Amino acid sequence: MAAIDPDAPPKAATRRRTARVAAVQTLYQAEVVHQPLKGAAEEMRRHYLGQAVDGMSLVADRRFFDLLVTAVDENGERVIALLQGALDNRKLERMELVLQAILVAGAAELLAMPGTPPKVAISEYVDIADDFFGPKEASLVNAALDRIGHLVRPDEF
Repeated sequence: MAAIDPDAPPKAATRRRTARVAAVQTLYQAEVVHQPLKGAAEEMRRHYLGQAVDGMSLVADRRFFDLLVTAVDENGERVIALLQGALDNRKLERMELVLQAILVAGAAELLAMPGTPPKVAISEYVDIADDFFGPKEASLVNAALDRIGHLVRPDEF
């Protein structure tokens, strides 16, 4: 078995996961401090991406981060409508802000980023929800994003 090189750059999947988490954090920050999404994204790029925060490196795929934030910014109303339809009787605006951010980022990626297979995107946001919350919220994210994925990219399931 080969030893892991601690100085090796993170794999692309890890950089994309970090970009997704950074996008979720950016959406959360924009909402909490009532800041435009573009400003919050610029702050994330300038102060956090590529830096060590609490001893953890935030090496992210910056291009992917930018595409994801742009997808949210350009498709916000449609994303919210898709989510509201996928959440049955639950109201998105009544959910915890981090959970809202996870759902919005995931729905935007499914809607506007065809380069990511939908099952990969769904799995990533389910894992992020599980990391932040636990299985109940991860299940909610899975169900909502699966419904949206089938609506916006039916041929890929």
